[in-house]
Amino acid sequence: MSGPRALAAIVQPIARQALGKRHAALGALIADWPAIAGDGPAGRALPYGLSFPKGRRDGGTLTLRADPADALEIQHDTPRILDRVNGYFGYRALHRIKLVQAPPKRSPRRPPRPLSPTEESDLDQALAAIDDPELRARLAQLGRSIYRKANRS
Repeated sequence: MSGPRALAAIVQPIARQALGKRHAALGALIADWPAIAGDGPAGRALPYGLSFPKGRRDGGTLTLRADPADALEIQHDTPRILDRVNGYFGYRALHRIKLVQAPPKRSPRRPPRPLSPTEESDLDQALAAIDDPELRARLAQLGRSIYRKANRS
């Protein structure tokens, strides 16, 4: 029996198979977009397409889908976005960014359910021995997330 594996190790082969060789880079870019884009304007756009000149893996164009209200700010932020994406790939893969002005397709998020008083009490007891307030707060956040996912209603 094998031990636990990272989710990324499981998802990458499945995404590669579903998207094909040509679109595997776009799938990886979409999966990691929140970490690549950060909280700035790029966080309000989503990768929509990725194309390269025939037979090459550099000089590509990334197409971003952005809300029209954010497009101008994203356009001014394209040098930073290019740097971050090229840093992600590890070489100068992209040469330009093309914007498509349309609302990004995002899945609607449900608000997290509140924990029951019993769950809050159990969590507080489990974290009582931790002296570092920052560590306690982060572990409490993790614990709440685990409780919510384990007991979805």
